[in-house]
Amino acid sequence: MSLNVLIVDDDKMITLLHRVIAVRSNLCENPLTFSNGKDAFEFLENDFTEDKHYLILLDINMPVMNGWEFLDAIQPMPFAHNVSVVMLTSSVDTGDKNRAAQYPQIITFMEKPLKTDGCIYLKSLPIVNSYFY
Repeated sequence: MSLNVLIVDDDKMITLLHRVIAVRSNLCENPLTFSNGKDAFEFLENDFTEDKHYLILLDINMPVMNGWEFLDAIQPMPFAHNVSVVMLTSSVDTGDKNRAAQYPQIITFMEKPLKTDGCIYLKSLPIVNSYFY
């Protein structure tokens, strides 16, 4: 099974930064980037096969389809069990953290920007760690 990293954020500078950090910290070689949840959702619909797992670094506030709408949309989909989500956001709202806990795909909630130590932490999580060893 392969691990595919998707960065979903509408801020181009943040997306570039997260891409560089993910690659430099060896989280992945080539993360895919999307500027909204709709584009990421459509990619998953077309790309999904049972042998792929997706680690999605997901922002909350985006145009077209925000992070919550994306999470709601994937719940009934056949690829939902192959998705692990990191809510990577500037929100420090406790309500957002509590809401995130309601989705089985969310493995952690992190504040932007992604840093090297955040990638190290992600690689230590059991669902991600198995792709590195």
